[in-house]
Amino acid sequence: MNAVSSLTSDIAMAREAVAKRLSGIDPHDLAAQRIAYDAFSETDPMPEMAGQAELTMGGVQCLGLMPKGSSGDHIVLWLHGGGYVMGSSRSHKGLASQIAHKAGMSTVIPDYRLAPENKFPAPVEDAVAVYQAVMAEGVKPENIILAGDSAGGGLAVMTALKLREMKVGQPAGLLLLSPWVDLSTSGWSIEAKAKRDPFLTRGALQMRTQQYLGDCSMHDPAVDVLKADLRGLPPAFIQVGEAEILLSDSTALAEKLGAAGVPVSLEIWPEMFHIFQARYKMLDHAAQAVDRLGAWARAHAVTSVSNPV
Repeated sequence: MNAVSSLTSDIAMAREAVAKRLSGIDPHDLAAQRIAYDAFSETDPMPEMAGQAELTMGGVQCLGLMPKGSSGDHIVLWLHGGGYVMGSSRSHKGLASQIAHKAGMSTVIPDYRLAPENKFPAPVEDAVAVYQAVMAEGVKPENIILAGDSAGGGLAVMTALKLREMKVGQPAGLLLLSPWVDLSTSGWSIEAKAKRDPFLTRGALQMRTQQYLGDCSMHDPAVDVLKADLRGLPPAFIQVGEAEILLSDSTALAEKLGAAGVPVSLEIWPEMFHIFQARYKMLDHAAQAVDRLGAWARAHAVTSVSNPV
């Protein structure tokens, strides 16, 4: 088998695994979906740990992970994805710890309140509370990377905007994996990539939007970050798959950040699907993407991390 066909086979297997993670579960049975979503990634390999603890920070339950050789005063604050209704520190501890390990940093993953039980702005309030609690532990804002995937990526941008409003020091950077920022699902890729996306659909996204926002308008500037004033936000690094319906969310956000004078880097990975980075065990491209995310995080912490991986 040549290199091209081998890569194609690996992508196909990874796509099939992602497509099946909620297979056979009633889309309205949120409790069952949450269990399956966590279980799919709960056993993803993690780097060797120097420390691991369940924490309460700012009144929010969190998982703190310190990969071996990492700095405890440089933090990747990871906001997990899951459409604001699923996901947890359990589902994302593998991905977050791998990126933190590559950065030579520790990570904190909040179990922020989920919709529909806790609608907007509950997740933003929790993320801000954890960020401030990390600072209260003596970690400087310039040594915090605020990161998130999918809904967590959108939440990271909302959190940065709220911190700016509160005049709280901004993090060193925003690490955003396929951020879901257009809750109106009006981006061009929603239809253009629909047949190639193995997991996301417009209908599912619209359902999650309703569960998350309730009576709040999706056009509220606190929610619609593409309409917000993005000036003064920290540098951002966005990675997105070329074969996913949220591609236009990333391209639109990169354009808006750049127009606001925010340093931004955008990587579009050919043939890759939504949050492909989480399949770092199966795909060389995903492992390479994780390496690049870690290197960017390490480079943007003002005080250099010792003994980088």
